Amino acid sequence: MGKSFLPTSWNEGAKYYRNFSGFDVVFISGDPYYDHPLNGTAIIARLLDSKGYRVAIIPQPREDKEYQSCGKPRYFFCISSGLLDSMLANYTPMLRKRENVLVPERALMVYTQKIKSFYKGAMTVLGGVEATLRRFTQFDYRTNELRRGILNDTKADILIFGNADRAILTLLERMKKAERKEKGTDFEKVKENLKLKSIDGIAFRIRKEEIDKNIRLLPSYEDCIKDKKNFSLLTRMHYLLPDAAFIEPCGLGFIQYNRATHTLQEKELDFIYELPFTRELHPNTKNKLFNEQMLAKLDTSVIIGRGCWGSCTFCVIPLVQGKEVAKRSKESILREIEALYAQGKQKINDLTLPTLNMYGSYCSLYDEEEQIYSPIIEKEITVKNKTKYCNQQCVGCKYRKISNDLVPILEGVEKLQNKYKNTKLELRSAIRHDIILDQKEMFRKMMKFITRLKIAPEHISTNILKQMNKSNPGAFQEFLAFYKQVSKEQKSNKHLVPYFIAAHPGTTKEDMQDLKEFCNVNDLYVNLTQVFTPTPGTAATAMYYTEENPLTKEKVYVPRTFREKKDQKNILLETESEDFSDENA
Repeated sequence: MGKSFLPTSWNEGAKYYRNFSGFDVVFISGDPYYDHPLNGTAIIARLLDSKGYRVAIIPQPREDKEYQSCGKPRYFFCISSGLLDSMLANYTPMLRKRENVLVPERALMVYTQKIKSFYKGAMTVLGGVEATLRRFTQFDYRTNELRRGILNDTKADILIFGNADRAILTLLERMKKAERKEKGTDFEKVKENLKLKSIDGIAFRIRKEEIDKNIRLLPSYEDCIKDKKNFSLLTRMHYLLPDAAFIEPCGLGFIQYNRATHTLQEKELDFIYELPFTRELHPNTKNKLFNEQMLAKLDTSVIIGRGCWGSCTFCVIPLVQGKEVAKRSKESILREIEALYAQGKQKINDLTLPTLNMYGSYCSLYDEEEQIYSPIIEKEITVKNKTKYCNQQCVGCKYRKISNDLVPILEGVEKLQNKYKNTKLELRSAIRHDIILDQKEMFRKMMKFITRLKIAPEHISTNILKQMNKSNPGAFQEFLAFYKQVSKEQKSNKHLVPYFIAAHPGTTKEDMQDLKEFCNVNDLYVNLTQVFTPTPGTAATAMYYTEENPLTKEKVYVPRTFREKKDQKNILLETESEDFSDENA
């Protein structure tokens, strides 16, 4: 085990591991094998490897022989479509098929069915973005209909949602104990010994007689099909109760979703992100040159945390990474930056967090301490629970504690740059402009490391921002004035890059015209505008399907035709509209 790639075949496994007789866990991923802490599969595989498990990664399999290149693992296959939902990877917002995409449509179904056909009785565990977003009954944009939760569609054994680090280690520890007791790892034989109900962050099938009456029951798939209001209710429940456990009926069966995993603690993230990643693409990567070009500016990115509490109704980050922000320690972050500088890297391309100025912030309603065992650092840790109900409106909430913890990190980087001459750091992650108004001194510090400032106002209409769960337009105008003030103070002319969304539920052509005029008046250059794409699991997608805001229950106008969607975007970009039929999206 050194700083080299993890195996991607049986032969590589024999070279990598001593006394090799097979893998414990085999990962199948829709992404190329990029051995970097930005790649979820690489993170979990490295973590298992560090704990003594023999792991392999099969990236982007297409041919039957690729699925069989690592043999049947001792414990299970981990199956992920990669960093994107496979349907979003394959189709544009206008439902045009993308070219040269190596992940198949409905990848979790394809991968699981292939594995079950080659390895009878093999245990399959789903994870990653697609598994997380599609775990409940969900709206599928491609077919314009509701689909069952992904465990029902794939027939996989277990689903790990959100951050999988603790859950997969706990599952493996219990698999080892069950194996000794049952003399095998067949899922149906060992299932009772795994005590699945006590593993946070997983979902699995249960029988009717196993239902815990203290766990909230979601509307069934059939109920959601019968009445859209039931789908609104399902969305409202898991949106307003992000930590809760649920049971969801479907057909004659039931899926139990345990409570979400607690936010990872500093020492856990430090351990994970200091694992020996090569930070390179595997040499046998398909379309290697294309992928190298895509990843060229990511290799020196340094992850500083996970999660986002912004609660934007269209965003999947809180579902995938967590509603609370988990952060690495300052010391760990600076150790990684110094190691990169010492290797001769002259520029750190980012300190990566979904929303950069959320680093170190937290919700004070999480005030009930609990001791749990961390299989990551192999010791007891303290986590916090929130027992009081809240409406998840975090921005501006009195219980939300904003932090300036990024400042000491930036000061530490400055000291390193004095030590390692001709080195740089560029902050590329987006910030929340409304929050930064309470972090003005920190913003002044951040601006010294920014070339292009990314912000996401998304719109300036009060009604649309309400449907997006974003701040009012006044906050954006106040930020623009403050940004100009700081630019003048620092005698700089940094590029301001605003993100906007066209055709979000609630948006009309008139709204886009108002936004265009606002941008003209405020001299904003607009080139990052996307058409709203209904993404499984989000509140905005429930609005798209039901024409009702699931949180407020008010009726919402929904732009549906391809023509109107494209026209809305073109109003902002001032381009000619393409010829689309009025077929509903």
